Amino acid sequence: MRNKTIYLAIALSLVTSVASAAPWTYRGTLNDGGAPANGSYDIRVSLLSESQSASITSPITFYDVAVENGQFAVDVDFGMDLAAAPAMRLQTEVQQAESGFVVLGEPTRFDPKTAMGSMCWDTSGNAGTNGSSDFLGTTDAEPLELRTQNVRSLRIEPSAELRSGEPITVNIIAGSSDNRVRTGVRGATISGGGARHGDPLYVSAVRENQVGDHYGTVGGGYGNDAGSDDSDPTNSPFATVSGGRANDAAGGYSTISGGIDNAAFGGYSAVGGGSGNDAFGTYSFASGGIGNCAGGDFSWAGGSRAQIRPGDSATTFDCFTVPRSGDSNGDEGSFLWGGSHGGTFRTTGPNQFGVRAASIFFGTKNVATVDMPAGRFINTSSGAHLTTGGTWTNASSRTLKTAFEAIDPMAVLGKVASLPLTTWSYKESVEGRHLGPMAEDFKQAFGLGGDGKSISTVDADGIALAAIQGLNQKLDAENAALKTALAAVEARLRAIEGGR
Repeated sequence: MRNKTIYLAIALSLVTSVASAAPWTYRGTLNDGGAPANGSYDIRVSLLSESQSASITSPITFYDVAVENGQFAVDVDFGMDLAAAPAMRLQTEVQQAESGFVVLGEPTRFDPKTAMGSMCWDTSGNAGTNGSSDFLGTTDAEPLELRTQNVRSLRIEPSAELRSGEPITVNIIAGSSDNRVRTGVRGATISGGGARHGDPLYVSAVRENQVGDHYGTVGGGYGNDAGSDDSDPTNSPFATVSGGRANDAAGGYSTISGGIDNAAFGGYSAVGGGSGNDAFGTYSFASGGIGNCAGGDFSWAGGSRAQIRPGDSATTFDCFTVPRSGDSNGDEGSFLWGGSHGGTFRTTGPNQFGVRAASIFFGTKNVATVDMPAGRFINTSSGAHLTTGGTWTNASSRTLKTAFEAIDPMAVLGKVASLPLTTWSYKESVEGRHLGPMAEDFKQAFGLGGDGKSISTVDADGIALAAIQGLNQKLDAENAALKTALAAVEARLRAIEGGR
């Protein structure tokens, strides 16, 4: 037999499950006389220990193996579970026409685990895999990509930050191949959306979704950005844009639910949706609507063009060029509802509460349906309200009252006469001087409802009316006495004149 040489391109590669006695494919290259072999050959393979000191399996012989242009392949069943086997040596022998088997070189090292690394996954599903060793992915620091129509649709990047030599997290970038996570960012997620070359339905200069800081998230949509624009991935971590278009959650832990052209620049700020809304203050919230600015820390803005002034650190583009408050935290603690009116509704200082509406209702009524009353401000279920003209109106219908008791107007007058009255000013107020009794004195004198810290206008008005009635009774009594005395005087005068 002429000299032959086998070159093993792939010693063994798995083509079915890693079960006991599973078939493996042995592929090799056979040269005969210095040229690629063609014809039928007998091939015998044996597994030896890695030190070649002992045989692990009996030789397996394949007769009349077809070799074409030097290439051959045979399915080998060693009768053992090679998936759990250690590294071994594969000895190959060959003969033609019963010329006698010839050992081809030194036995080739064969590591089943290495062979498994090149296994193919069946597109119709696999069985018998080992979750700890069978996987799709990479074994180095390179990203893993999945493509559709030969364009990247999903990219998984290991973080450069390691713990015990392993990445502590990954970046997941799905959707448009233009979607991106800025360099150095870890733990980012872009679930989808974006557009590689722009969407003809939504023309925009910014078309991709991107994450600029650690653990930021963009759920989808178009042209959305979670995190800051600088090169430091720690400035605005954990920012989230759920979707929508051209939204920018640039503050740390900030959130935008959706809508278009919204921005959440403050730390822990949020925008519910709508269009052109800006939450600039820390812990601020723009609920939705259009053109609203929650510029102060701990502020809330909603409706249409409700503007809470931001602090002096706001840039030209923040909060639609709303005037600045003159301090660092804007008109903090303010609540502003702009309604549906087209004009601007703006705060002038911190801790303000403003509602621009034709009618306002607070409280409940014990009925199945409550109709919103038009043109007034109701604060209780009784119907007390502030009129559109600015007059406070108390509820006072007889049908709302019970346990009626008569009063002594003269006694009330006496208590009013002895009630201490002074002028005074409220603390921390610039509204000027007031005149009236103290709530504690009022409570002690009349014992009416209340906590002794305030005076109800209903009670104050009732006391005043009772005192007027008492004063009227007093005047009537005095007038009656005077009339009686005058009549007596007149009678005496007439008697005197008659005796002359």
